[in-house]
Amino acid sequence: MYLTNEQAKAKVLALKYDGAPSDAYAADCARIDASEPWEYVLGAADFLDCTIDLSARPMVPRDETAHWVARVIEEWKHEPAVQALDLYAGSGNIGIALAKHLPTANVTFNELDEKLLPQIAKSLELNSIDASRTTLIAGDSLEKIEGKFDLICANPPYVDPASENEMDPEMRYEPHIAFFGSLDGMGHHRELIREGKRYLTPRGVLYGEFDMTQADEIKKLLAASDWHYEIWDDPYGHPGVMVLHAS
Repeated sequence: MYLTNEQAKAKVLALKYDGAPSDAYAADCARIDASEPWEYVLGAADFLDCTIDLSARPMVPRDETAHWVARVIEEWKHEPAVQALDLYAGSGNIGIALAKHLPTANVTFNELDEKLLPQIAKSLELNSIDASRTTLIAGDSLEKIEGKFDLICANPPYVDPASENEMDPEMRYEPHIAFFGSLDGMGHHRELIREGKRYLTPRGVLYGEFDMTQADEIKKLLAASDWHYEIWDDPYGHPGVMVLHAS
């Protein structure tokens, strides 16, 4: 959620300090004024009515991601026995939302940074999600993925390193690897377009977030592939998600 500093301070005061200012609260205000994400100060974020623990300081869940994941949930909420994969899971926000709102789903979380897996497990507990419905894997992209899935949700690192100096100050507190994963920011998208179909069931769909500036190149890659695809817009009307259908 995008807040001004004063809005963020008010939220931290209400949720962390029950409305009672203190020296600790003043210290937290200084962190916010220094551009540290207020979600880190609070220690958690809300994502589609789920509490996402941020104690290991992963990438903070974004409203843009919530926008398309809500649409995924709407499309799959009446489907039985869904097998889902949260690829490049980070905080696990996508997979946790899928598990909470798709009660028949089994969800696999795949995240390169192994230290984030206990945090994902904590968020599962915070949201009363049965851990037996989930699998947590520490791996890079598709390297350890086995089996097939009905839906794959991917929010890969996609920022072009050439634009690193243009990042918002808050983003510098977040893990570098969450934003930068290839020479031009599109390496993972190319891999998903090239390899993703073999991880999908016949009814399967792969959803992949990208930056609006990459839309033309994404469309070229997809036009040259054998995917049946569509492009979804982000909340602001810009192209931001590739939706790839297995059949």
